[in-house]
Amino acid sequence: MTDNAIPSSEILELIRGQARVEAKIDTFLGAQSAMKTEIDGLKADIGAVKSDVAVIKSQRSVFIAYGSALVTAGSIAWMLFGEKIKKIFGI
Repeated sequence: MTDNAIPSSEILELIRGQARVEAKIDTFLGAQSAMKTEIDGLKADIGAVKSDVAVIKSQRSVFIAYGSALVTAGSIAWMLFGEKIKKIFGI
């Protein structure tokens, strides 16, 4: 063996170290892929929630419009027939 040759035990340790680093990188990349999948799923869930909120808001607007129309119709009916109703019920 020459003076500047690396002993085989050190070469073997370098190879083992490289294998450990490669395993850690593979684990990291696998975890990153799993996180990306989970984030994509959360984005889809958020989109569905936004859609549901939009539907609820539009339904609320329709309900308010119907309520306003009923109150208006009731007020007009009371103005037109209020005195007759009072006489009927003796108020």
